[in-house]
Amino acid sequence: MRTITHLFKHSDGLELDCTLEYEKGQRATLTDPAFPPETYLITAKVGGVDIMPLLSDPLIRAIEENALWSQD
Repeated sequence: MRTITHLFKHSDGLELDCTLEYEKGQRATLTDPAFPPETYLITAKVGGVDIMPLLSDPLIRAIEENALWSQD
């Protein structure tokens, strides 16, 4: 797992500087099953202040999905 940063632009114009853990997916092998890539939000900052405890679960999932699509 590695740490990535992602700028999430909310529909109301708010920009969140996010830090996430990113785990690259893998294809199935003879010994291991396949699994998709995943991201996990660690911090979401506005003006240097972490507002992650104030975010709704659907917004956290949207940030994680948006960050995932920005990866390779």
